[in-house]
Amino acid sequence: MTDLETRLRDVELAEPPLGFDPDAIADRAARQVRRRSAAVVVATVAVVAAAFLVPSPAPVVPAAAPVPPSLAEQSRIRVALGEAVTRVLPGVHDLTLGRSSADSIGPERMSVTAEFVDSSGRPGNFQLTVRGARAAHQVVPADRLCTASGSAARCVRLPQPDGGVLVLSELVYQDENGTPVRDGITGFLYHPGGATVIMIGGLGYPLTEEQLTKVITDPAFVLP
Repeated sequence: MTDLETRLRDVELAEPPLGFDPDAIADRAARQVRRRSAAVVVATVAVVAAAFLVPSPAPVVPAAAPVPPSLAEQSRIRVALGEAVTRVLPGVHDLTLGRSSADSIGPERMSVTAEFVDSSGRPGNFQLTVRGARAAHQVVPADRLCTASGSAARCVRLPQPDGGVLVLSELVYQDENGTPVRDGITGFLYHPGGATVIMIGGLGYPLTEEQLTKVITDPAFVLP
């Protein structure tokens, strides 16, 4: 190795100034990373908190399905019908209630037949059907009764004090000989708003309009 090479290796050249502090830059970068991490954590916490704070919609509770009248309700209506029959037909005897094969029980509906012998010895019967609010659609609406095209020989609409409507209809049919036969009076009682409908049909016994009205408007004939 020459003397020149030896001298060049022994020379310590000073490094030019960088113009910045590398340690300061590293510290600044670390602080920025920490701040970004903290911001992400705060944002995440806020989103999670918001998810818990926003009220969820109330659950929709389905309406309860209509059910048949309870045994107690059935008994109450039968007893009330028996009392109504004895009021409008003094001297009636051999009264039975609810023994007809035509009687039926359904959701918010019951039918009960009164069979009896009147004071003159004439047998008779008629059926009462009581419907609750959600079974009222099974009956023809009041505004469709007593129309000009109907088959009733006589049909009247009678407003009631409570806002309901009583429809009295006397039907006529022809027997095998073509002779018109009056089938007695049928009554339809529509409570206010159509909530409850009561129907009573004269089945072979000539109840008068007054007698039928007294029976059908008995306040006991309702289903809750």
